[in-house]
This record gives sequence, C-alpha cells and structure tokens, in this order.
Amino acid sequence: MDDPHDPSQSAMSLSGIGRKADEGGFLMRLFQTAERINASDIHLMLGEPPYFRVPGGLASRKGDGLGENHVELIVNCTLNDQRKAIYARQGYVDYAHEAVIQIREGESRRVRYRIQLYKTRGSMAAAIRRIKLEIPTFEELNLPPVYEAAIRRRPKGIIVVGGETGSGKSTTLAAMLSYINEREMKHIVTIEDPIEYIIKNQQSRINQRELGQDFPSYSEALRAVVRQDPDVIVIGEMRDAETVRTAITAAETGHLVLTSLHTAEAIQTFYRILNFFDEAEKEAVRKNLSTTLIAIMNQMLLPSIKHGVPRVPATEVLINTPAVKMYIERGEENKLEGIVESGEDGMRSFNFSLQELHQNEFIDRATALKASLHSEKLRTMLTFEGGIKSTE
Repeated sequence: MDDPHDPSQSAMSLSGIGRKADEGGFLMRLFQTAERINASDIHLMLGEPPYFRVPGGLASRKGDGLGENHVELIVNCTLNDQRKAIYARQGYVDYAHEAVIQIREGESRRVRYRIQLYKTRGSMAAAIRRIKLEIPTFEELNLPPVYEAAIRRRPKGIIVVGGETGSGKSTTLAAMLSYINEREMKHIVTIEDPIEYIIKNQQSRINQRELGQDFPSYSEALRAVVRQDPDVIVIGEMRDAETVRTAITAAETGHLVLTSLHTAEAIQTFYRILNFFDEAEKEAVRKNLSTTLIAIMNQMLLPSIKHGVPRVPATEVLINTPAVKMYIERGEENKLEGIVESGEDGMRSFNFSLQELHQNEFIDRATALKASLHSEKLRTMLTFEGGIKSTE
C-alpha cells in the first residue's frame, strides 16, 4: 500500500528537466508532493534528490541527484529579470510564488511558496517554504492567550516576535495583523521581504509593500513609512540599528509596530536589539525601549504527538510591566529572566511552556528536554507531578 507521507512514491523523473515542454512541470510536481505529504519546506541542491521537511524531520525523494543547472531550470518559471539581477549581485534572492496545482483528477488548489535561491559551493540551491493561504488564528496556532492580550495591551508601542529560522515568526505576525484587521479600523503598512501572506481588507485598510517590487531598499522604505499615515507598521525583520531606530521613533509618535528578530530566547532578543548600537548610544536606546516596548515573544516549533497537530509552538514571553520597565531603565537586564519565570501578567519561560505542552500531551518528554535551553532545570520540573501552575 502506498504511504501518503512518503515522497519517494511521487513520479518525478529528472529526465524532463530543461525541456521547454516541461517548463515549470517539475516544480509543480514538487508542490503536489509537498501538499500531499504536508511538508513545510522543499530543498533543492546539486547532487541530491529533492528533499522535504515533514513533521519529525527530513524525507528525500528516492532516485538520482540533481545535475548541473537543474535547480535553475526547475525554478526558472518563477524568475524575472529583477530577481535574476538580485541573485547575480548578492548571491541570494527571496521572493514569493503562487501557482495552481492539480491535487487529483478534477480538483485543483492554489498554493503559495516563499522561495530563497542561494549559492552553495558555487552552484544554485533553493529553500522553498510552504505558506498557508488562510491566516490561522492564535487558537489554531496553539499560541497562549498572552499573545492576544499583548495586541490589546495598548495602541502604540513595539511587539517583537523572536525565534530561529523556521519557528513560525512570519505566521505569528500575520495572525496578529489578522486579529487587528478583523476588529479595528486601522491603516496598516507592511515592509516585507518578501510578502508571504496576502491579507485582504476587512475592518482595516492594508498596504503591503515588498522589497524589489515596491521599494528599492529597506532603508528607503523605513524612511518613508511614517509619512504614509499608518496606525500600524509591520517591519518584517529588524536588520540593523536603522531599523530599530525607525521602530522606536514610530512607536514614540503613536504607532503600533510589529516586527521580528532571529534570536533564541526573549532576553537574548532584548540584548540583540541593544547590541545593534555602540556603547555611547545604548543608554538612550535602553530608555526609549523601556517606554515603547510592549512585549518580546519568542517561539520554537516542535513535532507534536497529538493527532491532527503536526507541529506545536513552545513560547517564551516578556511583557513590559512596571517592574520590567524599571529594570530596563536601570540597565539591570540580568533580572529579567526571574521576572519571566515568575509568570506575572501572563509571562512564561520556555521551560514553563515545554512542561505545559508535555502535560497536555502535545509533546513527549524526550522532545521537551531536547528543545529546552536549560534542560536540567526542566528535568527537575518534569519530575514533580503538576509542576508550576499557570498564571494565565
């Protein structure tokens, strides 16, 4: 019997790659396989067959490896002159691509993928991330109530979603936008690279702007955004000191700013923001953040053992309470970890979240301990039945 989760059972002969008649056909078959096996990512590289990220790890299509120029030929249908020029200049390019694929006889589906082309050992490789067309809610993402509470906490300030690559940061930002869009009449402007989720106007009016298509550089888009009369600004990623300055200035002048950062833990996210600046600037930035910061919300995605839930987020949340504000102003960030662990105002540490996921049978003990950044402390927590009680 065929295994619906086995990508090796898809008929994807490499022999047709490069034929004009098959232009885009191989990529469409990859998309079909990803949809069928519920893969989150597709990877292409020289010398290897295509492989897929599925719940629990990586799965490879059996057969020959990709040959010279195969990756470029496979993705050629998604490229235009501008994307080719960016790739040639900087060695990588990010963009989104939509297609309609046939799932089975008489049934088609529109799909959307984020594609990064990059060079490895002089050859083109591709990391292709599947994007859900429907934006999930906080509940559907299994995010704790503190995420919704943070959005409602105050109408201006900065919320940072932190996490490593593949942790669901973009999806969480989209869920936050969707929450606002369904409930409030706001003007929302996004600065993205690339646009992942297409968000349709509901109560709010949304302008989504993409690097390369709508503006030439992040810095120029950031300088212009506050002149576009936004209520909410989404900065896809804080990349440098200029991005942080823009976020702080926008928050100080009455905007809600949602953004992301590649970091593992909430406290590390705070330090990373500070470290964009030299020592002479850090005190001023610290004071500004003590006023404008609403929350730092880090997350990681883990394979789930619960039926119907492929992956589940573990979360760590720092809320800017009066005590947190005081410690930031004083430069006593070393005390923030204790505040997070206290559970005040819905705050939660990764260990608390991992313990909660284990107790609710979303993940097993081994997954919890492997994911923990402080595994000995978590081991002790898991030893005592009931553990720490939630304050939410």
